[in-house]
Amino acid sequence: MTVLSLPPLDLDAAGGVGEEDSPLRSVATAVAVLDCFADEAELGATRVATRLGIAKSTACRMLAALATGGLLERTGSGRYRLGLRLFEYGQLAVDRLMLRDVALPAMGELRELLRETIQLGVVVGTDVLYVERAEAATMNVRFRSEHRRNPAHSSSAGRVLAAADPALVTAILERGLQRYTPFTVVDPLRYRQILASTREQGYATAREEFEPGWSSIAAPITLTRGGRPHPVAALSVVAPTSRILGPRKPAVVQGVRRAAARVSADLERARS
Repeated sequence: MTVLSLPPLDLDAAGGVGEEDSPLRSVATAVAVLDCFADEAELGATRVATRLGIAKSTACRMLAALATGGLLERTGSGRYRLGLRLFEYGQLAVDRLMLRDVALPAMGELRELLRETIQLGVVVGTDVLYVERAEAATMNVRFRSEHRRNPAHSSSAGRVLAAADPALVTAILERGLQRYTPFTVVDPLRYRQILASTREQGYATAREEFEPGWSSIAAPITLTRGGRPHPVAALSVVAPTSRILGPRKPAVVQGVRRAAARVSADLERARS
């Protein structure tokens, strides 16, 4: 088992002396507590308090809070060890880093095929974060580069991911469907109908729902979990509306679906 060598965390620098209850200091303390488990499999409150130089009561509260969140788990002896959620986060980080590397060749080929901007998006909260973007060198008008994170309900990438994730749909609806353009879908019933259609056809479109004049088409990138394909990211084409939702739409849909399927297959091989 590899033991991580982590630098000590300066709690005073993170939160400031005399700010024991500040949110920033609480986060810093939580990170420091987790760091303690890098070289010891199980720890109790007394040991954590001694190592960090904090009160035992503070260590008890932090350990209990981390256990409630699944980052730690309590053993039969009353001590704590790293929880499964941390391993899940670690696997997720590895998957996403691997995802970008695996997707780049297919994104480049799709960009050359369509001469449009190609995006690789993942869900962060109720938004879509574009972790990679390949812009066509011959584009006369480019999608504004600052759009690296969009609300999931107003993007095609968000729709293909939400279509297979009821929990994400609930979170999106609870946040509310904000209107960004006259074309943004803000009616929950209509939104659910669109997701149902997305599941049936295997791709999603968004017509000028976040920025006027710009539309997108997306297809899911999947990994097999529990014997079934599960969307983990989305590949999308974004361009002026007339260029992808006009006569070229069938070719764009075919291109993005084939590219997403290729990335899915390559990702499965990379994990095996």
